[in-house]
Amino acid sequence: MFYDITCLFIGIFARLFFRLRIIGSENIPEEGGVIIASNHLSYLDIPLLGYSINKTRRRHAEFMAKKELFAIPVIGFLFQKLSSFPIDREKVDRAGLREAVKRLRSERMVAICPEGTRSRDGRLQAGKPGVGVIVRMSGKKVVPAAIQGTDKALPPGRWIVRPTPVTIKFGRPLDFGDIGKGENEGNEKESAEQITKVIMDHIAELAESLSTPPPHPSPQPPR
Repeated sequence: MFYDITCLFIGIFARLFFRLRIIGSENIPEEGGVIIASNHLSYLDIPLLGYSINKTRRRHAEFMAKKELFAIPVIGFLFQKLSSFPIDREKVDRAGLREAVKRLRSERMVAICPEGTRSRDGRLQAGKPGVGVIVRMSGKKVVPAAIQGTDKALPPGRWIVRPTPVTIKFGRPLDFGDIGKGENEGNEKESAEQITKVIMDHIAELAESLSTPPPHPSPQPPR
């Protein structure tokens, strides 16, 4: 209930300030454990991504977020109420990774920003292998997503929101099957990195498609 009410207010905000456009939401499974993997441009990404999923598929996305956010009084309270959970970016946070896998195996949706931090220049950064580890351990599919415009609405270092069009595009689910399972530890790391690279490549393709204007229709000859 709290999640849905929060999304209602975010929706009002999104329509007034961002003219939010959502593309490809049909690619998000209506049920079952699934990972949403998105680029990260702004603090607006998490609320707008969560709202987009709730609005179009009536599902609750549980976000993996940096632990520092949970120490901020109001923001930390909201993250906990919205079923988000912390991850320590300064080390290999096995507890955080296990928590993500636990939720996925309970058929819940977990949203992750594989870059680990906001992009300072709008360009997609390399993904951290944690998302690959989660995919290997859970065996769940990944829906890549690209966000465009939030870096202009609320760039890093700013706290005043500027009205700017925002678009979120979801790609087709990626199924990695049992890749790398049963192999030795060295190859586990390699397969996690491989999975991460594939995910980031798909996010990059989605982001590029948002940056490329659609072709104009060919002019029809006069009749």
